[in-house]
Amino acid sequence: MNLINIGIEEFKKEVYPEYIKIFPKEERKELKTIEQNYDKKITKLIKICEHNQFVGFFIINTIKNNQYVQLDYFAILEKYQNKGYGTKAIQLLKKQMETYDGIFVEIEKLGLGKDKQENLLRERRAKFYESLGFEKLNFELKWFETLILSIYVLPISTYKDTEEKIMKNMFQIYISVHGKEKVDRNCKVIK
Repeated sequence: MNLINIGIEEFKKEVYPEYIKIFPKEERKELKTIEQNYDKKITKLIKICEHNQFVGFFIINTIKNNQYVQLDYFAILEKYQNKGYGTKAIQLLKKQMETYDGIFVEIEKLGLGKDKQENLLRERRAKFYESLGFEKLNFELKWFETLILSIYVLPISTYKDTEEKIMKNMFQIYISVHGKEKVDRNCKVIK
């Protein structure tokens, strides 16, 4: 398996159509936003390939002088799911990001889905990340008064940061991606 950093044009041609199929509209970023953050060198676009076959992708965010990586989007294409590709891809991403302290991901809070099926999906997602060593933090984020996210961190370095330090690093990334005004207005920490 290979993780291949790609440019915005390859992303638009090969990955973006899959991104639109996989993620519901309310969970997606506009292409314009992805492009702007890619141009600012915040967003990195990564194709996951197995034997030169496109099987999935990562969209991650990093900023200078920040020791954390935001795993913004991660998907294995449907026909390749449940074959171990997701596990291998996360393990490779962890190795590729070895100069960072950790990788964080947001998962919609368990039990608050619109129906039983969505709640089961959230539980499976949480179990998947936990099985790979991600640890749930003791706070959640409320975005736009409706979306509550649990934060999971995959430690990379042996240094163990406090949750306050992790939160500070997360918010630096959020502000770089979304802008300070939008984050201040729409993102609240719930302890």
